[in-house]
Amino acid sequence: MKAVFVDTSAFLAALDKGDRFHQEAAIKWSRTAESRMVLWTTDYVRLESWSLIQRRLGPRAVMAFQDDWLPLCKIHEVSKDGFERAAAQWRIAQRRNLSLVDLTSFDAMRQLAIRTALAFDGHFQEMGYEDLHG
Repeated sequence: MKAVFVDTSAFLAALDKGDRFHQEAAIKWSRTAESRMVLWTTDYVRLESWSLIQRRLGPRAVMAFQDDWLPLCKIHEVSKDGFERAAAQWRIAQRRNLSLVDLTSFDAMRQLAIRTALAFDGHFQEMGYEDLHG
């Protein structure tokens, strides 16, 4: 069974009808359900998503995220070592627009041997990961 990593951008696009990727997100989320793909995310993505959804969309959307969307995913816990590896990568890259959460996601994907992402963040393709096609 194919494993797919889910990024904050995919949760946000699914929940926000005004997001420019909302339609594409709906198609891709549907595809994951039909194909019975194993979805993974990290505890860092969970926290980042909660924060962004709360700020942009409000409490109802947070509850939908927690009750309806998050249970679709297995959660990979970013360990102290995972944080340290990501922090070291960030020091090397020193790019303003490459977040620590992105780097922990890439590290988790390596740890879990996942090559495909459900994401609307160009950094995943930039880092050589496949985009989940709709």
